[in-house]
Amino acid sequence: MMIRNSLIIVSIAICLLACGNNSKKQTTLADTNKVPKDTTGQHIPDKNDTTKHQTMASDTSAANPSQSGWLIIPGKSIGHIVLNDDVQNTITQLGKPDSSDAAMGSSLLVWFAKHDPTGYRTAVFSHHNMGSKDESVSHVQKILVTSPQFKTDDGVGVGSTKQDIQKTYKLKPTSTYSKNGGNVQVYTDLGKGISFEIDGTGKCVGVVVHKANDTASAYLNMH
Repeated sequence: MMIRNSLIIVSIAICLLACGNNSKKQTTLADTNKVPKDTTGQHIPDKNDTTKHQTMASDTSAANPSQSGWLIIPGKSIGHIVLNDDVQNTITQLGKPDSSDAAMGSSLLVWFAKHDPTGYRTAVFSHHNMGSKDESVSHVQKILVTSPQFKTDDGVGVGSTKQDIQKTYKLKPTSTYSKNGGNVQVYTDLGKGISFEIDGTGKCVGVVVHKANDTASAYLNMH
């Protein structure tokens, strides 16, 4: 009888110990499988969603030129769009363009803020190097932006006056186009690889970046 009681006590003890271990194990698994909180405040959008670009292009608040996403670098880039880069990388960033025109190995892609043609405009001209090893790649040759958010490192961009721009750049008139019933004069600093579109009031309404001393790209009409 005493042996039976001892076995019963031992069995109960083993059961209690096992239950305690299982409970502890379940708690540990639950803790380690918790989804961590996203502290970045960011998400990966659909590549065809241009919301990010729309937000950037429609934001007229003061920009910090040191932020690469807003920086205009003459002869090299505007924001994250880089000259000579594969234009597919630009499409991945901005999504499907609102309009496109292609001919003879070249293409002009245009994005509008919130898909509104009256909003800020980003345009990219690209070209295939036919006969080269990478002829399947369409290389970015010219970039145009009309949002005042983009600035050079010295603070020049859309909204700047011609007088302010001339303090840093040697402007030469290269072409004109019509906008809202008036003429816009395009001035180019060919040596630095940048052009400024100046309206009748003397203010910049568009900035274009192209390769330095590339006359063919500099004189290309993006409108």
